[in-house]
Amino acid sequence: MEQTGLTDAARALSDALGALERALDPMLARLSQLETQVTEAGALSEDRARLAAELDDALEARRVREAEFETLSRQTRAELDATISTLRNVLQGGAEPQGDGHG
Repeated sequence: MEQTGLTDAARALSDALGALERALDPMLARLSQLETQVTEAGALSEDRARLAAELDDALEARRVREAEFETLSRQTRAELDATISTLRNVLQGGAEPQGDGHG
């Protein structure tokens, strides 16, 4: 009779373990999904940080180019103003432009 009791207990334990495994399977699948999402979120966060750094670099390069353009623009305006002033002076019968004497 003890043998039957042990066999029944072993069967009951086996059935309980089977039920526990079946109950855990969906939880383990969900855990796997969550781990995948965490990994993907980490990758997205890294991509975002990299893109933000690239954007900052691009914006800084743009600011540098704009400053260079502004400097060139001012220089060009000054040269054009000087050229126009010289031409007006010459056209109005003023003194000849200063040069090297050739021309």
